[in-house]
Amino acid sequence: MGREDRNEMSDESGDREQSPDCARCPAPVCYSPAFMKGPPNCPTRTKASVIEKATARYSDPKVAKFARVASVVEGTAYTRVPWAPSTPSPATTRLEEIIGFAKRMGYQKLGVAYCVGFKEEAEMLVPLLERGGFEVVSVCCKAGGIPKEEIGVKDEEKIIPGTYESMCNPISQAEILNEEGCDFNIAMGLCVGHDSLFLKHTNAPTTVFAVKDRLLGHNPLAALYQSRQYYRRLRTRGGIPGEAKQAEA
Repeated sequence: MGREDRNEMSDESGDREQSPDCARCPAPVCYSPAFMKGPPNCPTRTKASVIEKATARYSDPKVAKFARVASVVEGTAYTRVPWAPSTPSPATTRLEEIIGFAKRMGYQKLGVAYCVGFKEEAEMLVPLLERGGFEVVSVCCKAGGIPKEEIGVKDEEKIIPGTYESMCNPISQAEILNEEGCDFNIAMGLCVGHDSLFLKHTNAPTTVFAVKDRLLGHNPLAALYQSRQYYRRLRTRGGIPGEAKQAEA
């Protein structure tokens, strides 16, 4: 189906009024030749002009290379095994994919922005990246040692009231890696919100190696898998710690 067909479908009045909700799509077709046969609020149908404008950016040679290499690395992540020859089976870890992607892109200098709580993991990660042939610059989230009071955090809002606590400093992490001229950054374990600030202020493209989940061993998806059992509070209004207090404020 061509561009005109996409635009014609997007002109349907019913389509224009509905926001995309891919998570509730009854039968995803966007990865098949029938990609235009999704539900009325399918963004492939309703956001054709947005998609067309976005897709035009791949004409930039740098963007095109980045996207192509990412897809190639995705393909190398699967293999065929004798007991399931017709089904792709995973073959690589995310760390291997990061290293493979960086090599295919020709990157030489990698930046690692990590949470101080991931110090042990950073000590393991950096040598592995160096063995892959990269120069690595690593910056901890507490760089600068700036007290939390500088950003208005009250003593009772600290992890341990009555003590000196340095603020997480993702903007400094980003600017240090910018100054170092890193080709590609790896974020590891930054707090919710702090990760957003890092991504906003870094100049180099960034991937996330690990995300923080203090309760679940840094496996946040476990909360979804257990949301109908041990973490039912996620499905109950007021069941999330601090939610009621936040609503009152």
